[in-house]
Amino acid sequence: METFFTLALLTVIYGLFFLSIYPEKYLRKISHIYNHKNFPEYSKFSLSAPIFFSFLMGYSLAATMVFIFIS
Repeated sequence: METFFTLALLTVIYGLFFLSIYPEKYLRKISHIYNHKNFPEYSKFSLSAPIFFSFLMGYSLAATMVFIFIS
């Protein structure tokens, strides 16, 4: 149970860390339509890929840390 909690907590921490250093220019959609029309600000950002990859990297790093320190 402690191992699972540690893995989950480290995954969240590392995932949020990687998401915070993700450049903002990659979060914006590359589209002429979104930049020149009156769309709401939240629709001008594509967050699905950065969130997925940051938590994937966070999980990988957390799993490595748990494996090294537990084993």
